[in-house]
Amino acid sequence: MSINHTDKTVELIGVLRANPIFATLDDAALAPLVAGGRFITVAPGEKLVCQDDASDAMYLVVEGTAQILVETSYGPVELASLAAGQLFGEIGAFASIPRTATVVAIDTVRAFRIGREGVIALGRAHPDVLLEVVGLLGRRIATINRAIGYYTQALAALEHPEFDAAILDDLTHPVPELVNFAQTLKRMAEQIVLRRGQRQEMANAAAIQRAMLPGDPPPEIAGRCDVFAFMRPAKEVGGDLYDHFLLDNDRLVIAIGDVSGKGVPAALFMAISRTVLRLTVRESGDFAAAIVRANNLLSADNEQSMFVTMFCAILDLASGDLVYCNCGHNPPALLRADGALEELKGTGPPLGAMPGIAYRTQSVRIEPGDRLFLYTDGVTEATTAEEILFGEQRLHAALRELGEIPSRALVEGVVAVVDRFVTEAPQFDDITALALCYAPNATTKQS
Repeated sequence: MSINHTDKTVELIGVLRANPIFATLDDAALAPLVAGGRFITVAPGEKLVCQDDASDAMYLVVEGTAQILVETSYGPVELASLAAGQLFGEIGAFASIPRTATVVAIDTVRAFRIGREGVIALGRAHPDVLLEVVGLLGRRIATINRAIGYYTQALAALEHPEFDAAILDDLTHPVPELVNFAQTLKRMAEQIVLRRGQRQEMANAAAIQRAMLPGDPPPEIAGRCDVFAFMRPAKEVGGDLYDHFLLDNDRLVIAIGDVSGKGVPAALFMAISRTVLRLTVRESGDFAAAIVRANNLLSADNEQSMFVTMFCAILDLASGDLVYCNCGHNPPALLRADGALEELKGTGPPLGAMPGIAYRTQSVRIEPGDRLFLYTDGVTEATTAEEILFGEQRLHAALRELGEIPSRALVEGVVAVVDRFVTEAPQFDDITALALCYAPNATTKQS
């Protein structure tokens, strides 16, 4: 891969403005983006970006064509093609999530690379850019929702003992926006028919899902609060989600959610929900408005009527003020340092069920030594062989008995209590939990 620099600022500004994301920006707004970026030239067959790498930049194709590929155990699967004037990597750059695909040059590609710092700075200075990116994401979600419905129908056909090969004929003539998806599904269906006993595909899906969840908490929170999250799907892939990320040096976002349904469709909707939440919370300074926006995006063309219960909160690490929105989710337990326990109950319905719903937020002050425990219903609805539920009372008792311990020990302790309760009974639902212990007395790190 060779890297070239250019001084043709005026020409490049014109190329950028031809893309809808930059169409409303004037020369003064685009000039810093051009000055901070650089051209790259990629030979045929070489990769511009690789799946699972960090999303450290977005790219504008100036010349040439490229393929978007998803790497699987069966080899790369083509999802779409890119031509001059098209942008890729913008959602990952804003949301700070790993690359979800690989981009390979078909012929010689000349592209302009814009680093994540420049992308974030542009979004902060010009909110219209963020709105355009969110709109683009909404259109992609609409297509994905249609694809999920198509996938669910095809998967149901595959699950029947007598596979109806007519589904393969249907996949031969898909609607235009699902051409690449249908071709991929057709190949997968053929593989399932030929190699029904193998489960490698689901193992890969589980690995992708794990990769999409956040790793260690941001290092900037060290000494101010302690966060740990855990998820154990009931099957290869699950519909639960959790997240934690910083909005700035003093504001931490935490979230947990549970998607309706099971399996791959739920896992896909889970990934979409997490991305939408990150984008809308970063986009809007009004937390309630961000949740409204997320609900409207997830409701777009949602023909399968999927939804996600979600608890999302922003913690001011300096003051301990927690602003939260509980969208039909299990009420988190706030265990005070003196042993008192409070529940953060619902403030609105689940996300994705219906557009145009108004959401409200609530606030609570977290004091030094307090612990917040978020969980999905896989914890409280864990069931013994005699069909006895674990329940909220046992959960609250376990939290009190475990006492003042670090977040990781608290989560692992609760899961161990649940496992001992159900003994050998099978796990029917995903078990997900997130704990936060607040300790604001340490020195605040500077960014």
